[in-house]
Amino acid sequence: MRCFVTGATGQVGSALLRRLAQDGHQITALVLPGDPWADAALAGLPVARAAGDVTDPASLPDAPFDWVFHLAANQSFWRGDEARQRAVNVDGTRAMLAWAQGRAARFVHVSSLAAVGLADRPGEIMNEAAVVQPASAALMYAESKRAAERLALRAAGRGVHAAIGNLGAVLGPWDRGGHALRMLRPLMHGPLRVAPAGGLNVVDVRDAAEGLVSLARRGARGRRYLLAGHNLTYAALSDLGALLLGSRSVRVTLPSWTAAALAHALDLPSRWFDWRPPVTPDDAAVGARFLYVSNARAVRELGFRIRPVAATIADAIAWYRAAGVWR
Repeated sequence: MRCFVTGATGQVGSALLRRLAQDGHQITALVLPGDPWADAALAGLPVARAAGDVTDPASLPDAPFDWVFHLAANQSFWRGDEARQRAVNVDGTRAMLAWAQGRAARFVHVSSLAAVGLADRPGEIMNEAAVVQPASAALMYAESKRAAERLALRAAGRGVHAAIGNLGAVLGPWDRGGHALRMLRPLMHGPLRVAPAGGLNVVDVRDAAEGLVSLARRGARGRRYLLAGHNLTYAALSDLGALLLGSRSVRVTLPSWTAAALAHALDLPSRWFDWRPPVTPDDAAVGARFLYVSNARAVRELGFRIRPVAATIADAIAWYRAAGVWR
């Protein structure tokens, strides 16, 4: 298959390129000019580079593809990035879908479980039909991903064979940008481990890549699939990480009101001085709630499978250590 991948140098993109190369597909990766991770991400892989940007339609290649994987996204939870985030996540998706009309046999739009919603109680297990609740409707990143999904579904109605894959919190190797590391380090490292009060869904980056390939092969047009892994509290994730690290550090679960107060206090100077705080109000809102979902549709229709979460965390730690970013 002739495959085109945006966001190819990120963590999921790196796993996807390896999975496609394993099957001998012809791969073209869209690479931002000056991308600091490009050489490392593409090293040793049979991948053609196309310099361009999803926010610049004129930079997209004028060529047909069998499978298009649209991964490019801005994942910030800081309001200072809102304009750039909408430009990439929403306008970039709009440009990609317009470009794909008549060029892509199948279009896989990669989204996030954040677009599904957040629950106030751990017993609420959501699926593809979940109704977005007010707490998550106000989240900047989640709303940008929902807006992009709406564009993908409208394009599917116009004839683009578009399907959506929603990923959980992606962990594992190839986290060159440190997105997952910023979450894991306070949870697992240091003399005092600090965990938010809520819960999340964790998926191995290699399982996510396998799911995206299956989605390209078998996903139904205009259909959403939750490529989700394990539902667990931040506290449980913290304890598992400490166990695998051989750490005896103490874990503290931060009350939701404390996390929210701290985040809002840090948010004020960030607005005045264009400073990115370590914790934002959106971070606190997500950490206080539960993003627990069912992957039953993906298992049933795509044959999606997940590995044990301990193996994922162990491999993530090994990769960070090899990269020199974790003792």
